[in-house]
Amino acid sequence: MSGAAGMDLRYPIGGLFTVLGVILAGYGFATRGDVQLYAPSGNLNINLLWGVVMLVFGLLFLALAAVAGRREASDAAGAGREDRGGARGRDH
Repeated sequence: MSGAAGMDLRYPIGGLFTVLGVILAGYGFATRGDVQLYAPSGNLNINLLWGVVMLVFGLLFLALAAVAGRREASDAAGAGREDRGGARGRDH
């Protein structure tokens, strides 16, 4: 497949979660000393926690998309070699 039809949805989803995770974790890290901000959550820095979770999730999606892309490329290369070999065997 080529063009938009060959686009793996894990790339944009992984990119979105990665960027949002970095932003949220960065905000949580920058405000880690603000006791009043995190008092309603029992002094749990929820921004940092969920930012890291989103970052890991996004990186996981990007890794899965990269592995799937490499697998498809190797499968396509292998199929091309098998087709040529099979055609030679039938002709002779």
